Amino acid sequence: MNTAALIEQANTAGIMLALNGDRLAWSASKEPSPELLTQLRESKGLIIEYLYQQQRAWLDRVAALLNTSASTLLERGLIDLDDLAEQYRMHPRFAARLIETSPAWLGVSLVRDEVRASHAREVRTQCVPPEVNNVNTPTRENSANKRTVPEWIAARDAFHSHAVGHCDECYPPAGRYCPTGLNLLALYQRATP
Repeated sequence: MNTAALIEQANTAGIMLALNGDRLAWSASKEPSPELLTQLRESKGLIIEYLYQQQRAWLDRVAALLNTSASTLLERGLIDLDDLAEQYRMHPRFAARLIETSPAWLGVSLVRDEVRASHAREVRTQCVPPEVNNVNTPTRENSANKRTVPEWIAARDAFHSHAVGHCDECYPPAGRYCPTGLNLLALYQRATP
């Protein structure tokens, strides 16, 4: 039996397999059969490798949706090992949408936009008059004005900080929120343009 089929058989039997760092963890809703447990023990290394590959592929898809790299997501703490273990079975677009609401992502995207703008200034041609090159070019004054945080972003950041960062009762992918989380979500939805 191949590894994917064995994992599917375990899921069907009510066994959830997950990576905890470099170790395999499992939980079961009922007592699994001894034969299945033996198969899982014998294939432990293959299962760990398979789950690692699945999580890495999911992370790469999330990074592609955000037009960034997987290493940036990990280094900035936008995705951690717990996220990989819990969410790699979800469609990557849900994780990407959630990351886009993070204040940390706003910082990453601002830095990326500044790098692109500086690169665009470097590649201007000399054969075009300077007045054409300077049309629609951001200046420091314009950039400073753009950094004012609109009301909806402040509401989004407050909601994200609570629901994703600090509250153990809130779980946005499942639509589960505590009373404070519901209040912050309502404020965010009202402020959204």
